Amino acid sequence: MLIDLHAHSRHSAGCDLDVREVLRRAREQGLDGVVFTDLNGLEALPEVRAAAREEGILGLVGAELVTDHGHYLCYFPEPEKVPAPPQLFGTPPWPVRTVIAKVRELGGAVVAAHPYDKTIDRPSGDFIFTLDGLAAVEGLHARKRGPANDLAIEAADHMNLPCVGGSGAFGSLDEVGKAATLFRRPVTDEASLVAQLRAGEVYCVAVGVTPLPVEGRGEPRRGGDRREGRREHRGGGRHGGRREPR
Repeated sequence: MLIDLHAHSRHSAGCDLDVREVLRRAREQGLDGVVFTDLNGLEALPEVRAAAREEGILGLVGAELVTDHGHYLCYFPEPEKVPAPPQLFGTPPWPVRTVIAKVRELGGAVVAAHPYDKTIDRPSGDFIFTLDGLAAVEGLHARKRGPANDLAIEAADHMNLPCVGGSGAFGSLDEVGKAATLFRRPVTDEASLVAQLRAGEVYCVAVGVTPLPVEGRGEPRRGGDRREGRREHRGGGRHGGRREPR
């Protein structure tokens, strides 16, 4: 399954994207689902549930939490039972180690979001090397340019973690579906998504890239890529595509 693990809606400050329209665009782009990760909150949950049923596409909810060392995508097996982040952590920016520990205590998975993005306050950068408990690194954020994604992939490889991908859609529907995460097994709800993230059974995928010839076996490999049709599979780290060198 191809799922956009990082998209925003009107529930993020400064974003005007409508949940239903995001889901519709994702379906048109050939994706199987979208996880709405609005900034510092899970308020979109009822709206996402209703819109997903009506649009016939998987719609899930997580949160992008702002910490003292970068942003982190947090996914919970039962988001409807999770208190609002300020109740869990106090006033933002929250200590990243506290965030990771609490999310994992609740059975969730934490992904380092665009760790080398210098456009945000207090980017995590190499600080992620000091963190325990991360499930993955966001190796492909479709809205980021320059070396940010390449550095994230290298970090994931160094930490032996898988990479995930997401559009980071925020300002326009045209951003939806440009990057996603490939899940080996069906995802039906947040619990099954978290289980596969924690098991590392994921690849990041660029949608709409120009195909290139693939040498050898054409398998995803650690720190490498696979271009197949219009999708580019970016591997990285533990269970994220280690194969024999090409």
